[in-house]
Amino acid sequence: MNSPMKAIALACLLSQLAACDSATDADNSVQAEVPIRVTASLPDSRDIDYVLSALGSIESISSPTLSAETAGRITKVSVDIGMAVESGQLLAQVDDTLHKIQAEEAEAEFERLRVMVENQSSEVTRLQRLARSQSVSKDQLEDQQDQLRMMTAQQLVAKKRWEHAEHLATMTAVRAPHAGSIARRHISLGDYVSPGQPLFDLVAIERLRARLAFPEQDASSITKGLEVKLRSPAVPGETATGKVSQVNPRVQVENRSVELLVEFDNPGEWYPGGSVDAELIVSSRANAITVPRMAVVVRDKQQVVFVVGKDGKAAARAVTLGWQEPGWIEITNGLSASDRVIIEGAAMIKDGSAVSLSDASE
Repeated sequence: MNSPMKAIALACLLSQLAACDSATDADNSVQAEVPIRVTASLPDSRDIDYVLSALGSIESISSPTLSAETAGRITKVSVDIGMAVESGQLLAQVDDTLHKIQAEEAEAEFERLRVMVENQSSEVTRLQRLARSQSVSKDQLEDQQDQLRMMTAQQLVAKKRWEHAEHLATMTAVRAPHAGSIARRHISLGDYVSPGQPLFDLVAIERLRARLAFPEQDASSITKGLEVKLRSPAVPGETATGKVSQVNPRVQVENRSVELLVEFDNPGEWYPGGSVDAELIVSSRANAITVPRMAVVVRDKQQVVFVVGKDGKAAARAVTLGWQEPGWIEITNGLSASDRVIIEGAAMIKDGSAVSLSDASE
């Protein structure tokens, strides 16, 4: 081969070698991993209440129907529906004329017998003094003593009749047994009432009771004394707190639920018959580890979070999830409070991915 041909062949060989080097550099640049931009922060520590939710209704703890205790005509009505009343307040008055007359008659009879007993007692004392000197017979003394015992018994009966008549007279005044509000009025001025006839429905509203129903699978978590938070849709923003006072030991057949009662102080304009949203606090945990919901992803059918390793790469941690609320999830196992958890960008990485932290990271 002559010199020009050798030169051409050598040039072609050098060109091919240069092309191979360029292709190798390009492959290396493609294989070099570009770090994924993420945000990371330490887990939040918070106190958690584990709650069960339910709907229920509000009841009055005490809602008696006040009935007439004696017969007579209504001479006065002092209250109407919706009015608040105090304990002992006069609600209505039944005509007490006849009862007062009967009480005065009973008092007079008692007084008559009292005088007779006093006189007979003096007579017995006199006869006992004479009996000591044998001036009267024993039979005469015993007869007068029997008379005294009989009069004393009659006086006792008269006293009870007097007390009964006075009691009936006081029953003509219909008074509130406790504070509350009038829910219904059954009478009008001038009505004639008989014993047992309904007069008023009274409801106590200062302290109320919520009747709640929880699914039967939650029955083992419910015990007396647990705290319950209550909210009324009628008064948004107001919250009442009470405790479980009673738990029905029988599961309700119609809806397979466990019924319980919660007593609480009325926080404002809450009324019996209204509905209520309830949160039953079954347990609490202090300083629980929580992370934002977007930090938890699924890898190989496991719930994991990624933490930032010392080498700048993402490390997957299999975790156990606990209580969940909108925006965050409790981590009960697999994560410590000192781990920097990847939040934004967690869905785009895998175990060992190179990451770079954004300025928003904490």
